[in-house]
Amino acid sequence: MKYHSFSAVYYSLVLFCTVIGSTVLVAEPVQTNNNDLTLNANYQSAADKSNPFFLILHGTFASHQMEIISSMQSLLTDEGYGSLAITLSLGEDDRSGFFDCSHTIVSTHDNAEVELGLWMKQIKSWGFTSINLVGHSRGSAQIASYAKNHNQSINKQFLIAPLIWDKKYQQDNFRSPLKLPLEDVLKKLQANPQMQLKNQQVLHCTNTTVTSESFLSYYDEHPEKNTPTIIKSTTVHTKIYLGDSDPLSKNLLAQNESLEVNENINIRMIEDADHFFRDFAIEDIVSDMIDEVQ
Repeated sequence: MKYHSFSAVYYSLVLFCTVIGSTVLVAEPVQTNNNDLTLNANYQSAADKSNPFFLILHGTFASHQMEIISSMQSLLTDEGYGSLAITLSLGEDDRSGFFDCSHTIVSTHDNAEVELGLWMKQIKSWGFTSINLVGHSRGSAQIASYAKNHNQSINKQFLIAPLIWDKKYQQDNFRSPLKLPLEDVLKKLQANPQMQLKNQQVLHCTNTTVTSESFLSYYDEHPEKNTPTIIKSTTVHTKIYLGDSDPLSKNLLAQNESLEVNENINIRMIEDADHFFRDFAIEDIVSDMIDEVQ
C-alpha cells in the first residue's frame, strides 16, 4: 500500500464505506518526520472522534508490524475504536520491521519521548480528544515516561509486560569484548563520547556496533527505565497486564508493594499468557482496555 505525506493524507485517512448499514473503518499506513527521519505508523480512524483513541508502542527494537501490536489494533478496530500503532525510528530513516542488528545502534531509550510527542500532536490534529497510551515491554516504560511528563494530555495508560530494569542484573549478565565490568565500560564511554563498541551484545543484538551515547542510554541507570519507579507516583489511571507464563512477571510483582499504595494503578494477571500475549490472551487485554475507557 502506498505511503502518503500528512499534507496530502488527511482526507484519504478518514474515508468511510457504508456496508449493510454499518461503518467500515479504513486502516492506512501514515508517515511523519522527525527532522530528517521519516517515521512510520499504521492509523485506524474512527467515525466518532470523541470516542477513546489508542496510541500503541512496540517493545525493544520491534515495530508496529509485530503480532501483538497488529492483533491489538485489529481487535480495537472490530470494536469501533480508532488507534495509531507507531514504529520508533531508532535513528534510522523510514524504518519498518525488526531492527537490523548488522546496523550500528545509534538510538537511545529516551528518543521515544520526542517521537511520541510528534504522533500525539498528529492525533490531536485528527480531532481525537480522549487519547490512551498502550505499550508493550520496553514500550511500556517509554510511554510511562511520556505520560509522567505530559499527564494532562493522557486519558489512561495500559502497560503490557512492562520493562523492569535492575542495575545488579545488568552488571551480572553483561559481557564485553573489552573484558571489563559494566561499570568500567560505562566510565570509559562517558570519558570518550565519540567511541564506538564493536562486536558487542546490546539488548537483543549480538556482535553489533553501538555508539557511546546509545550504549550509555540503554545500560546506565539514566534515563530511568524501571517501569514501577516511573509510575509509582503517577496521577494517570494505569492498568498493568502480566502473563502468568511470562518469567519476567515475577520481577514486577517483586516491586508490587511500591505500586499498591497508588490508587491509580491496577494489575491484572492474564492466564496462559507469555511475554507476547498471543491469541486469547491479547483478546482478554483488549476487552479489558475497552471496559476501562468506557
